[in-house]
Amino acid sequence: MTGVRFGNIHSYDNLGLTINSVKITPPKPKTYRISVPAADADIDMTQALTDGDVKYERRTITVELAMLGDNRDIQNKYSEVMNALHGKEFEEIVFDDDGNYYYTGRVSATALSSEPLKGIVTVQCIVDPYKYDFGDDWLWDPFSFETGIINEMNSLEVNGTLEVTYIGQRKQYIPTITVTSAMTVTFQGSSYNLTSGKNKIFDIKFREGINLLTFIGNGIVSIENKGGSL
Repeated sequence: MTGVRFGNIHSYDNLGLTINSVKITPPKPKTYRISVPAADADIDMTQALTDGDVKYERRTITVELAMLGDNRDIQNKYSEVMNALHGKEFEEIVFDDDGNYYYTGRVSATALSSEPLKGIVTVQCIVDPYKYDFGDDWLWDPFSFETGIINEMNSLEVNGTLEVTYIGQRKQYIPTITVTSAMTVTFQGSSYNLTSGKNKIFDIKFREGINLLTFIGNGIVSIENKGGSL
């Protein structure tokens, strides 16, 4: 049965609830405008101040979960849901029909509405603006060939020179690059020295589209995959 997973708690498999409805609101962009007294309109500085990377507020996901039973069963199930979810922060909130991504945020269970032999509990999630890619831990079952992106970036062997292409999603981020021995990496025409262990080069930022890195040296490279989509 299709449902939603909050951490290791699945709405149907663990709580016996079915999804009645889901509403995922878009995140509100953080805009920056300057008022010019002599002009009719403001100047929008949003992308100029963020290097083209628009930032967003957190977003709201509202899920209606249905339960069946008599009034006593419904009240008991409501308490079970409250104890399991209400007020808790979850690193992974995953919908079965969008299983390649997860949301991160806090969950609140609101008032119970009921009718004969049926109850509805509304769960509200205040989450980060992006849904995050599971990265290299993808599985064939939830993977979507229409929207999913595979970036294989773990345990890559460098034997002289290695080119790595990363297909960036909407969320920009600075990756952690782990190497087993010192080597260099070239990104957008500039070269950087990597030391054995974890490296974070703030001038290497993965953007939407094609990102090309060239490693020179010998050893094993792993690149953090923390893509995200709206």
